[in-house]
Amino acid sequence: MPLFGPPDIQQLASKRDVQGLIKALGYKDAAVRTAAADALAPLKDPMAVEPLVALLGDEDANVRRAVIRALAARGGLRVVEPLVTALDDRDGEARGAASQAVYKRLLTDPDQDTRRGTVNALGRIRAKDAVEPLTRTMMDAEESVRVAAVKALQAIGEPSAVTSMIVVLAHEQARSKATGRSSLAVERAIGQALDVLCDARAVPALQAAMSHDDADVREMAIKRLSRIAAPDVADALVARLNDDDAGIRRASARGLQELGWMPPKNLTGAQYWVSLREWRRAADAGKEAVPLLLSSYQQVDTLEQADILAALGQIGWEPKGDDPMAAQLWAARGEWDKCIALGEAGIEAVDAILRTGPSWRQRLSATEAMAKAGQERDYPFARPDLVREGLDIVDGKGKDEEKEAALEALMASEKVYDPKAGETIDWCRCLYPSMKVKPDGLREPIKEMLGFEQATPKSITYFCPSCDQRRTTVAT
Repeated sequence: MPLFGPPDIQQLASKRDVQGLIKALGYKDAAVRTAAADALAPLKDPMAVEPLVALLGDEDANVRRAVIRALAARGGLRVVEPLVTALDDRDGEARGAASQAVYKRLLTDPDQDTRRGTVNALGRIRAKDAVEPLTRTMMDAEESVRVAAVKALQAIGEPSAVTSMIVVLAHEQARSKATGRSSLAVERAIGQALDVLCDARAVPALQAAMSHDDADVREMAIKRLSRIAAPDVADALVARLNDDDAGIRRASARGLQELGWMPPKNLTGAQYWVSLREWRRAADAGKEAVPLLLSSYQQVDTLEQADILAALGQIGWEPKGDDPMAAQLWAARGEWDKCIALGEAGIEAVDAILRTGPSWRQRLSATEAMAKAGQERDYPFARPDLVREGLDIVDGKGKDEEKEAALEALMASEKVYDPKAGETIDWCRCLYPSMKVKPDGLREPIKEMLGFEQATPKSITYFCPSCDQRRTTVAT
């Protein structure tokens, strides 16, 4: 009969006898070792760490589970490697306990070194089960931990992490725009990780990101997806050509363009060309492009509006009744009578041509139509009648010398040029008169022969009405 019985674990625990409990870890009875490990857990004494770690190789699964619980309760950098190693324990319950310890305890430890050490260890063993916890850790308060989480996910190589990486990257960039502060280290790490992970295996994750509520996330996913040569990539990008966000539509179209995708001559093709703002090419889709072109008209500048109107004309679309686009269409086509007949809306459309029309010949034609309708304007020509005569001479038959002589005679007769006073003419490259040169070398625009725009409140820019070339700007 033995002189001494098993150690009284309850009594040792009540006395907080750490040394006694550590000694009990070596007792031959597994139940005693298990109880001793459990008793050490709430004490969290650093002296117990190494003895507990030594028992992670114990043959009894209950002991190993208790040791894992005790180390998890202790926390800190010293327990990281042992607990991460325990993720591969041969016992399922022990592995479950280790998962709880690593993913829920160590990754949220108050000590940043512990969190970072845990992340690094998980990346080193390429733990597949760590992907979801590590994606959460990418939002850690400490930058170095976030960078480590990104690098660990890259090392694990699981493409499902791509969606979360793009979300975090969009968050960082949005924070930079809003506050001027962001983590460049995190952005660089995510960019490098995405370069590695975004292959054909990442297509499902990128497609998931393309459905995210945040337009920035969708756009990033589209840009990444367009770099992947996979069969289903084009279909995914085509599906985004009708996204509510214009930036997403444009990014999708550009992605398709990079893939060498050929747009069909239907609604999808029209969506593609409109997304790229290639308005005239959208007309290849025929009448299906009309609603897209009309809805885009008010969202673009004057030059693009002219292209949209040209595309509508190419399709053969004509406005009906009091269609609000009627005035713009007739004005763009130079059908001034139809335009002016619409009343105020038509007058405004022609007036817009006078101010911003892409061609000065078109502006002259509009000016003459307005004058005929009793709507004279003092812009964009001081003498539209004289400009018309000058253009008729330039466009007419005859040698250059004959045309120059006719133009000089016209200007002299209208007293806008005085050859007797020694003035000479500086001709535009198209043979139209632009400047008169005084005997002292001073150059002045022939204002009566040119078109003009108010460049600033204190200056006017003059243009050649024949070739649209900007001639000079003078102060007023």
